Amino acid sequence: MQTVASVPIDKGFFHLPQNALRWKFIYHRTLALERELGKEVLELEVVMEYIKEACLIKTLCNLGECYEQLIKEFLVNILDDCDSPISSEHQKVFVRGEWVNFSPTVINKFLGVEEINIPKLEVTDDQMCNEITANQVKVWPKKKMISFGKLFVKYAILNRIVVINWVPTTHSSDVASGLGKFIYVVGSKSKMDFGTYIFEQTLKHAKTDAIRFSIAFPILLCSIILDQHPNIKSASDVLEKREPPLTLHSKLFSANHVPDIVGTSGSVPAAGTMTKEAIITAPKDTCVLLDEKKDQFELMIHSLEKEKDAVEDEPDDVENEDAEGTSNEDASGKEDSGSSSKEAE
Repeated sequence: MQTVASVPIDKGFFHLPQNALRWKFIYHRTLALERELGKEVLELEVVMEYIKEACLIKTLCNLGECYEQLIKEFLVNILDDCDSPISSEHQKVFVRGEWVNFSPTVINKFLGVEEINIPKLEVTDDQMCNEITANQVKVWPKKKMISFGKLFVKYAILNRIVVINWVPTTHSSDVASGLGKFIYVVGSKSKMDFGTYIFEQTLKHAKTDAIRFSIAFPILLCSIILDQHPNIKSASDVLEKREPPLTLHSKLFSANHVPDIVGTSGSVPAAGTMTKEAIITAPKDTCVLLDEKKDQFELMIHSLEKEKDAVEDEPDDVENEDAEGTSNEDASGKEDSGSSSKEAE
């Protein structure tokens, strides 16, 4: 059972009493702030083509303002039956005395998505992993995750964007099926109703009492609110400071790795053409990935050192090893995997 600290209830505007009861959970959540794309990402023409085709460019470029208090008040006032057609407040949220229209159609219109004939995505997990791993993984693993290292370069780049801006997660070294589906849709130019996805994710975050979830799409949500009610901001609202533009690891720009796949020039952006913030952010991003792999590398090194020590201590004559206690079966292995000990002699 989670213990949630008390919060000042007088700092929020609540439409109904039950909204106030949920405030202490939403109050403690963090914002998964979207990040704009850095210059070198914008120059990846083919990747940008996929993003534009999906009509998600507004979630990555020229991002608007974001106010934490306003977003949290919006979220806490979403009613449980907001998605019910029989509700009097169907697809509407009452915030600071104003009705905000909030629906898949509203979101799609903001993104510039043409809603006509958006088919339901029908793809199996196996088909999806074949595509995003370039047939390296033919069956979606039983453990439900695919290693980031298995991703085809194009999808590795998209994954880097997705885990920050569209499907926030701390497990950036592994790809779950939901995340895989998102990068599959964008990278394969499949059709998907992104408005419905964002709408359902927002409702999911509004209805749960968990505080470990970061609030997704806060800048997009704030832009939708401000588009409808530009004067809804209060004097106490503080503009959120965003992270520097999103960069990619320099290895993805090496001459032998990316150009023939994503149409880059093959050159790494020179430090002199990057801002100081971007220069600082790039190694910080790399450190995050390295920290996630640190334990795995330490275990691997430890295992290799043990094998090395075992090989160094091993006698030159295999027959001596057998005489010292290793059985014929152990030395030779199973019959179907090798010769018997007599055959070895």
